[in-house]
Amino acid sequence: MKKATKIAVTLVLAAVLLAVVSSFLWEEREPKLKVTVLHIGPIGDYGWTYEGHLGAQAMAEELPFVELSEREEACGPDAPQIMREYAEAGNKVIFCHSYNFGEYIEEVAPNYPDVIFMWGAGVDKKAPNAGIYFGRMYEARFLTGIVAGSLTETNKIGYAAALPTSEVVRGIDAFAKGVASVNPDAKVYVEWIGEWYNPKKEKETALSLIDRGCDVITHHSDSYAPGEAAEERGVNYISFGSDMRRFAPHVFLTGTVWNWAPVMTDIVKAVREGAWDEYPGQDWWYGPAEGGVKLAPFSDLVPEDVREMVDEKKQAIIEGEFEIFPGMTDEELREIYYFESNVVGELP
Repeated sequence: MKKATKIAVTLVLAAVLLAVVSSFLWEEREPKLKVTVLHIGPIGDYGWTYEGHLGAQAMAEELPFVELSEREEACGPDAPQIMREYAEAGNKVIFCHSYNFGEYIEEVAPNYPDVIFMWGAGVDKKAPNAGIYFGRMYEARFLTGIVAGSLTETNKIGYAAALPTSEVVRGIDAFAKGVASVNPDAKVYVEWIGEWYNPKKEKETALSLIDRGCDVITHHSDSYAPGEAAEERGVNYISFGSDMRRFAPHVFLTGTVWNWAPVMTDIVKAVREGAWDEYPGQDWWYGPAEGGVKLAPFSDLVPEDVREMVDEKKQAIIEGEFEIFPGMTDEELREIYYFESNVVGELP
């Protein structure tokens, strides 16, 4: 009996060992898919590029067949050559993680039909092998507008905006709609920075808005400099793109956060499975419902009743019961270029 038990145990252990070894060998044989993420700025911006980096890393961790590479500050006059280098190195998916890559994708992608080029914050297809991906940040913007409109005492809310693109204008309008939904007397004051990433100018713009009497500051730019300005002056702050509370610990309310992991993961899986062409328009635009954008946790400065309002509206957005811009198609949303009536500022 004892001998039979020993034999049975030995057979079980051998089977387990064989399964482990087979799995290991299969993983070793499974071909890798080389994926690159080209960034516009430095990962240390703790904003757009930082969150793009986190999303890429999470995607690669989720998909063990991915061989990931990244390159910072890859958007500029040298971008076409950089893109060619990665395409010729065998990368099959190249995420060009900025709106500014558009013209370079149009130039390079047709020469590499076996490579998928994905345009972050893109607005249209630049080639048959090019797609676009983005997050519906305007939905999160509306929610932070509720917070700003509820907490302002001067009824002046400052918005330091990078550049007057439709993406930025759409976010300003969504934020202003959120403000108006709870405080029809408040105004959103917009001043232009002139660049996506320039900490010095971002801070100067935020300070200018504070000098005009704004007691809540938010922004659409890539660094945490507006938060530093708010912290120094003691005015409430809503961050953009990432949870930046560490830079404004005493005035931070909440923030909008890019979460690139879901969309990057789904795109790479589609390429791997040969289903990329089947996705409508090769256009991935993820909102809170898909986990593409989210809010940073509230600080203790945000009252419970305001939190409840935001949570209720967020759930309505996720369930498709509430639209920020009712009746507008995605194409129309991408062309927004006007200011809501409670916005104080000029569009060039």
